[in-house]
Amino acid sequence: MSDRPTRPTPVTTEHGRDEAGHPPPAADSPASHDGALAVGDLVAGRYRLESTIASGGMATVWRAIDEVLARPVAVKVLHQRLAADPDFVARFRREAVAAARVGHPSIVGIYDTCADPEAIVMELVDGRTLRDELDNRRFLPPAEAVEIASGIAQALEVAHKAGLVHRDVKPANVLLSSDGRLKVADFGIAKAARPDEDPELADLTSVGSMVGTAKYLAPEQVSGGDVDARTDVYALGAVLYEMVCGRPPFVGDNDLATATARLHAVPERPRSILRTVPERLDAIIMRALATDPDGRYESAAAMWAELQAAPLHVDTDAAPPSAAPITDATAVTVPATSFAKSERSWLVPAALVSVVAIALGLAWLLIGGTEARDSVFGLVDRVSPGGRSEPVALSIAAFDPQGSDGENDELAELAVDGDDGTAWVTERYNSRDLGGLKDGVGVVVDLGESHDLDELRISTPDAGWSASVYVSDTAHPTLAGWGTAIAGVEDASSGTTTTSLGDEPGSFVLLWITDLGDDPAPEVIFDLTELVVTAR
Repeated sequence: MSDRPTRPTPVTTEHGRDEAGHPPPAADSPASHDGALAVGDLVAGRYRLESTIASGGMATVWRAIDEVLARPVAVKVLHQRLAADPDFVARFRREAVAAARVGHPSIVGIYDTCADPEAIVMELVDGRTLRDELDNRRFLPPAEAVEIASGIAQALEVAHKAGLVHRDVKPANVLLSSDGRLKVADFGIAKAARPDEDPELADLTSVGSMVGTAKYLAPEQVSGGDVDARTDVYALGAVLYEMVCGRPPFVGDNDLATATARLHAVPERPRSILRTVPERLDAIIMRALATDPDGRYESAAAMWAELQAAPLHVDTDAAPPSAAPITDATAVTVPATSFAKSERSWLVPAALVSVVAIALGLAWLLIGGTEARDSVFGLVDRVSPGGRSEPVALSIAAFDPQGSDGENDELAELAVDGDDGTAWVTERYNSRDLGGLKDGVGVVVDLGESHDLDELRISTPDAGWSASVYVSDTAHPTLAGWGTAIAGVEDASSGTTTTSLGDEPGSFVLLWITDLGDDPAPEVIFDLTELVVTAR
């Protein structure tokens, strides 16, 4: 797992919050849902209950100490009201059998089972669920999302090779441990890929019934069709979609509407929701979400291989996603090339040409070429009275004084990285006026020291947006502290908009966006691909 720092998230979680989004009971909660157990109780003569970790519709998970082996464990106890139902007990016991038979570092380990109360004793994972992470951060950078999806794919491949289909792959069942490991949990509704050959793990639900979590169900689960490894591939595609887009591929007014939506339509392409999703990753996700199982990857391993090969930069020269038809079987191919055979013939002359081009380019930068210097030196190009240009230190941060979510501050640097294919984006709102929740949002640029500011260049693919520009020698925490705007942009076009700063002196520049532009509700966002300040 990545060492990338994240915002604080809940710890010591086994299964996280329930499907309704409710958090686990407090750590000092004295009993489970049914009131049958309390802190300090001993289960099976050896597992001392310490605190509840999570509770769902079927069971409560406790943190406990194994007093025989002196180690912490998680004890998943079936709710007392369900323990009298033979079908629930059978499904519950089957989870232990299913998970135990696919022992793997990326799958939560099973240690023991108990009959009174009905319980499964399993590995305790200190960390957070992917559900917690997405609730906290909304969406993840593509590289981080691909890393997590790759780990899930590897775990699923192990289960599939053991003849099991998980059938409930979702963020709440993906555990991100504090030591950087990823584990897939909850095989409670796993099904044997060949139930006639494995009656112990035969499906316990009636024919045609819908089992799983609505947001991540494959179409064949909704329609009551046969399930196989490609069913989990679909769910993984839905999870990856949510990781990069900040929402699942289908959302309805209720679970039934959410589940059945995928029978009649394909989801919006990820790049139509967030333009910074790489082209290849967009295609991988759409293929995984094919309505027809034959249009998906044939295995989790095949999807993993595509994820590993996918370039994660954004191809700004490629046609927009809407230019290509969306099909259920959007193909993703990795061209096979041989460097030794295809490149050797032109490598040496190309290297010589490159050296000459670099030398000429440096000369041009030293002699003139204002636009080139802007892209090489970054955000600010300061021109002294003598005509000499020099780079100026800078930094950038999101500005959200009327909110509490930071407005994607972790993406702010993408607006000054010199790459038009990356962007800082606002949160999503249900109208261009930020849903009436705020007067505006923006970014603050720190120029390092005071300059006489010349121009502000704002690049965005959005149209119809409006903003105000403020300059100050201090980065104020509230909009009122910035005083009066020195410039403004109204109903701007897409592309690059340049506004004069009138030689206003200052160390900080605030771009305050008051109208997000023409994106259709309810997914209105503003993309800031590049921000450049020039100073005299």
